Amino acid sequence: MTTSADDLAPLLARMDAQVVELRDRRDDRRIFLAVYATMTGAIQRALADGRFMDPRWTTELTTRFAALYFDAEEAWRLGGRCPGPWEAAFAAGGRRRISTFEHALLGINAHIVYDLPFAVAATMQEVGDVVDGRLEAAVLVRRRHDYEVVNQVLAETIVAAQAVLAQESRVTRWLDVAAMRLDEYAAELLLRVSRTQGWHAALALAVARDDAECEAVRRHLDRVACSYVERIDLGRMVPTAAGRRLMRRVRPPLIELIRPDGS
Repeated sequence: MTTSADDLAPLLARMDAQVVELRDRRDDRRIFLAVYATMTGAIQRALADGRFMDPRWTTELTTRFAALYFDAEEAWRLGGRCPGPWEAAFAAGGRRRISTFEHALLGINAHIVYDLPFAVAATMQEVGDVVDGRLEAAVLVRRRHDYEVVNQVLAETIVAAQAVLAQESRVTRWLDVAAMRLDEYAAELLLRVSRTQGWHAALALAVARDDAECEAVRRHLDRVACSYVERIDLGRMVPTAAGRRLMRRVRPPLIELIRPDGS
């Protein structure tokens, strides 16, 4: 089976169209999706530049990964259940006093920390990487190389992603200048650390022997991603206890956006 960068064109067209629709409605979900589309476009260019050992695998992973986002978004839009981290990300839309940074980070957390391992494991299984419940060392080396290439592509895209956020918020633009772009290093570290965690969870899912083992991994990912929702909350950074109490009155903690049985 051959593949090319053009195989991602329909996905990018769908992302771009939805960003325009959400922006017209001033829907905060546009913030993460615009960043996500920017990063997916960078992967498309990397495919065209021949940076991957197995372009087919990367294309299938990218497409499957995006499908998890659209599935969660559709479930939320139709009033159904979606994973806890996505509950927080989607429920934050339309809430006052939630920053552009927080909207972007909530989406990144749900998609990379929670979704990514499922996309990687399913892709490995679909293309035949898992044989008799095992992953061969040579296959793992090839897959990890292309996974690391994506890490580098995303790191190269951080400035472009910041520009997307700046379009959505003047505050973001001001903070980027004030921080002298030191935040780029923090963003790259966040991406690499979260994707490294995701790789290990993906391997566990890929070789899981039964539904019980898969569920154990899923619950772990849900706990980790939901704990990050609390860390993303800028309200926790208010310097005094009195200030934090006031913040809770005007803006409930982000973790409270997750319905009790939302996971």
